[in-house]
Amino acid sequence: MSFVRDLRVAAHSLIRTPGLAIAVVLTLALGIGANAAIFTLVRGVLLKPLVNRDEDRLIYIRQSAPGIGDENATFSVPELQDLRASVKTVSAFGDFSPMDFTMIGLGEPRSIQGGVVGGTYFDVMGLRPVLGRLIGPQDDGPNAASVVVLTYRFWTTALHKDPSVLGKTVRLGSIGDRSATVIGVLEPCVPYPQDTEIISNIVTSPHHLSATMVTGRIHRMTELFGRLAPGVSVDQAGAGLRSAYAAMKKDHPEAYSREADFQIGTKLLRDQITSGARTVLLVLLAASGLVFIIACSNVANLILARTVRREGELAVRVALGASKGALRRMLLAESLLLCGAGAALGVLSAADGGGAGALRLALLGACARLQSGFELALGGSSSGRGRRGDSRLRPAPARFRHVFRHPEWAGLIQRQRADHRQLESSPANLRGDANCRVVCVAGRRKYIDHYVDRTAKGADGSGHATRPRYRRSTYVLWEDASAGRRFLQGSDTPC
Repeated sequence: MSFVRDLRVAAHSLIRTPGLAIAVVLTLALGIGANAAIFTLVRGVLLKPLVNRDEDRLIYIRQSAPGIGDENATFSVPELQDLRASVKTVSAFGDFSPMDFTMIGLGEPRSIQGGVVGGTYFDVMGLRPVLGRLIGPQDDGPNAASVVVLTYRFWTTALHKDPSVLGKTVRLGSIGDRSATVIGVLEPCVPYPQDTEIISNIVTSPHHLSATMVTGRIHRMTELFGRLAPGVSVDQAGAGLRSAYAAMKKDHPEAYSREADFQIGTKLLRDQITSGARTVLLVLLAASGLVFIIACSNVANLILARTVRREGELAVRVALGASKGALRRMLLAESLLLCGAGAALGVLSAADGGGAGALRLALLGACARLQSGFELALGGSSSGRGRRGDSRLRPAPARFRHVFRHPEWAGLIQRQRADHRQLESSPANLRGDANCRVVCVAGRRKYIDHYVDRTAKGADGSGHATRPRYRRSTYVLWEDASAGRRFLQGSDTPC
């Protein structure tokens, strides 16, 4: 409970310096908000696992021809068949061919992007349906029925998650027209290598059944994925693919020109998906980390400067009997309030603007309530002036008043206000009373301006000397041993 009281006192202290509190909170919010936003992006792209089952065994296989500047030459059906027959380090291959369709049957006719896949594609990719089923081995081959799977994005945006789409027949037009039946909806996943609305089996595309597609080794339009065999690493799979690919190039030299320099490579699918964004995101993360370090340094300087300016207040606290532990708890409570408010504002601003606005309004309301309670506890305004006609005994100045809001000193101040009219509290009378003694004295000197001392010469022997003028503030804590009370006397004297 004592630390809760320290937090309350720290809140009152920070209300008295709103400029510093706002600067610290906004600085921390900027640093923390930038880091939270960038880390959320990095987590979603680089750290968050894919929805694909056993993604650490899922690889992307690419054929390239750097000699002619083709970084992705894709594969042909004969090449895919050769790799399936000769590569043992990959347990299964999945093929994907992008294809544009004109679809009639689900609302108005529309032009959509689709993909044509083999029967093993979804098993290799490790994806699941949210509605119905996906294309499987039973849907492979030229004699299978034409079927279509809707992507989750298309199902939610265009069809508004209508579950009655299952079993409906659509007409797909591309290189030849075919009718197909909707059999399922794919779960949300990363749309790689292309964002599509539908995915269909090979029968829905007459072009994929043509002789050009089936026998043409240079008719390349298929992306290739694979699933590693048990106990096989990516490097081992790459070595097996390169060995089989070298045999293919030797057997069919007419399909692989020497100038093109055909090559084959493999990567984990996750690395392939994030390869274009990894460097940019890591640079942004490092930059946001630097901004956070700068923000923390600025906040530390602001808090340190405020602590230096509070030497007089801390001296009064020590004079009134506060221990070093109490002072440390007070400063820690103030830092915790500032850092907590900055962190909350930063996280909410990174999440959404509305949350940041709500937090700002809540903080302003809390500050208003605390200020009202503060003035009420001190018996009115915090101007620091004593009662009219009493220039000898008065409360501490406004810059020190929040010191005595703490429960340890609140009772002392209230008793002082209640009883000072019955007791003479001038220094002379207090010194003459055998029961009164000085507990402690605290003082500080504040620079006001310079004045001309006409009684002294200047440093060069001519004119008059210029001297600084200070205001000395002295606070004496008296104790009445017989009554068990303490009295605080303060004075501001030019010197």
